[in-house]
Formats: sequence, structure tokens, C-alpha cells
Amino acid sequence: MEQFKKMLGMMYWFALSIFALYIIIVKLTGSFDWDGIFHMAYYLPAIGLLSAISGEIDLLSSIQRGGNVKLRARLYNFIHWLMLIGINIGAWMIGGVTIWWFILQLILIAIIGWQIGAGIRKHLQLTINERTMGIIFAVASFLTGLLTGYIRSIDRTPFGWGWVMEASTAILATIIVFKWIQNDIRTFHKSANGYPRQFFLKGLLSNFLVLWFWFHIMTLGQFNGECWLRNLGLSFNVLIGNILYLIYWLIYEYYKKKQN
Repeated sequence: MEQFKKMLGMMYWFALSIFALYIIIVKLTGSFDWDGIFHMAYYLPAIGLLSAISGEIDLLSSIQRGGNVKLRARLYNFIHWLMLIGINIGAWMIGGVTIWWFILQLILIAIIGWQIGAGIRKHLQLTINERTMGIIFAVASFLTGLLTGYIRSIDRTPFGWGWVMEASTAILATIIVFKWIQNDIRTFHKSANGYPRQFFLKGLLSNFLVLWFWFHIMTLGQFNGECWLRNLGLSFNVLIGNILYLIYWLIYEYYKKKQN
């Protein structure tokens, strides 16, 4: 596992280094322009996923060491990413995302599944009913995301059924994120020591890069009313998701400081 973690860490820093080098080169050559820089935002979510993967591995290590982590929250996180994978399959089919998004999301969800398995072995609380419902919701979320992605791939009209499904599913995925965060916060109240700070900091960086990508998309649409409506699902997921994660981190820091 340590070798796997080091390999992902190298990929993560290599991607960030290439991105930083690109900015320096265009600045020194006098070809610096915001359009050129924001074009790189097409790759930012993939770099953000590497950061998220690294953070989830830190949390996995804590669980394996016996850290007190809410297992139900990991289940909600797993369901959330399963749904996004299904959506992105359709987005990839119409050129909306790169193949790296899909591959890195598979790695991410495998690590979250590993967390759940490690937590069960460490006798963290997860009832039989929760396991059963978790499996049902996981399958349902993936099929929902897959159906959304398929409908979006065959209906590319601005406000057709593809848009309705994409927006609705993105909002639903954000609600699942809220449930994941809510469950973790309940654990913070008892003990926040099982959660490494790197997990949150890397999550914040990941969210910031996705926010940058969203800004790039909205800039292309000049932030007008139609642009907001066209990207309703993405905007809701990114903006509300970032706000939720920021609150999530601040509450963690509050309880961490209070308990220490």
C-alpha cells in the first residue's frame, strides 16, 4: 500500500509541476493570457482527483491503524462517486470529459471501498440493515448515473431530457454529499482524531481545482442567464459542494482544536 501511495503522490506532484511550468513558460515568453491558462482547466479535475485519491489513502491508513471514523459516511461517499461515474460515462461519450476522469474515479472508488472493508475488519459500526441498504443504494445510484449518462449522450439539446436528467442527478449527488458530511460531523463531536488533517487539505485543493474548471466553463458562456441554466447541475454540484466541504473542514478544525 505504501508503494501505491508513493506512486499516486508522484503522479499528483508531477501533474501540478507540469501545470505550474506551463504558467511560468507562457509568462516568460510574453504569451500570457487568461484564455490560454483557463484552457488548462480542462485537465484540472483530473489533477484534483489525484489530490482526492491521496487524501482518501491517508484516511484509509488511519482506519487501518484503528482510527475512529464513521463507516456510514464512507458508504455515502462510495454511493456518491458511483453515481458520478455513471454520469461521466455519458459525458465522456460526447466529449464532455477526458478518459482520465473515468480511470481516476475508478481508482478513487476502489480506495473508498477498501476503507469500508478495512473498517468492517476493525469492527467499526455498520449494522446488517445498513450493509443491505448500502448495497441496494450503491447499485441504484450507479444505474441512475448510467441512465443519466446514456440519455445525455443521445439527447444533446440544451434543455431536453438529457439536461433534465443531468441536472437532477447532479443535485441528487450533492444531497448524498451532505449526508456523508453530516455523518462525519456527528463523529467529530465525539472524536476527530481518527481523521488526518491531510485528508481535508487535499480535499480542499481538489474542490478548488474543480471550481476553477467550473469557472472556465462559465466564462465560455459569459455568465449569462442561459449559461447558468444550461449548467444548472454542474453549478449546483460545484458551488454547493464547495460550501459544504468548507463547512465540513471548519467544523473538523473546531473539534480537533477543542479536543486537543
